[in-house]
Amino acid sequence: MCINSDKMNQIVSYLRCSTSYQLETHSINNQRLKIKQYCDLHNLTLIEEIVDEGVSGKTSKREGYLRLLDMIDNGKCDGVIVYSLSRFSRNTMDTLSSIEKMNQKGITFHSLSESIDTSSPNGRFFLTILSSLSQLEREITSQRVTDVLKGLKTTNKPYSNDLYGYDKIEGNLIENETEQKMLRKILKMNKLGYSITEIVKYLNQKGYQTKRGGKKFYYNTVDYILKSKKSSCK
Repeated sequence: MCINSDKMNQIVSYLRCSTSYQLETHSINNQRLKIKQYCDLHNLTLIEEIVDEGVSGKTSKREGYLRLLDMIDNGKCDGVIVYSLSRFSRNTMDTLSSIEKMNQKGITFHSLSESIDTSSPNGRFFLTILSSLSQLEREITSQRVTDVLKGLKTTNKPYSNDLYGYDKIEGNLIENETEQKMLRKILKMNKLGYSITEIVKYLNQKGYQTKRGGKKFYYNTVDYILKSKKSSCK
């Protein structure tokens, strides 16, 4: 639904309801009315309305939501407006990641219910708090994953389908001697000061195969192997 096409303050609205019938405050018509009033009050030009109707906010696989993210990625608007954060997404990490992306691209985000407006100092401050909480959550999650992996490794249980140096046999990890030999070589070269690029070149020249049988190693592959090995040794 195209509404206007002014060059300044081009805003895209996103509306969503989970069912065809919801409480009046969450109905599409009510969201549309509140957003229009907000845009009129703040002289914002609403250029497009994107609607996901009858779709849960717990999933990011929503046609309208994906279209909105595409517009954000390609800088096709100056701002995004929603009635509330819950209408945008019920996944906190998805919400914060999207808002952070908008902020990096200079796209403002407005949420009426929470009084969020990232074009204002207070709005940006609130975003900073949300980002800090998001970072804390990511670090806590990362630490939990590390602890779980260490626990699984001590019990000799598989914790990856592609754990280099091991084969998964009947639910247990069994050392793969060929891969273990190569692992020792990678770690030795790394300890001697060889760069990852140099290690990759050596492995490819010697014809070593990747875990999935590939005939060529890449920078990210070796980098992941080194990080995984160092993490498991902590």
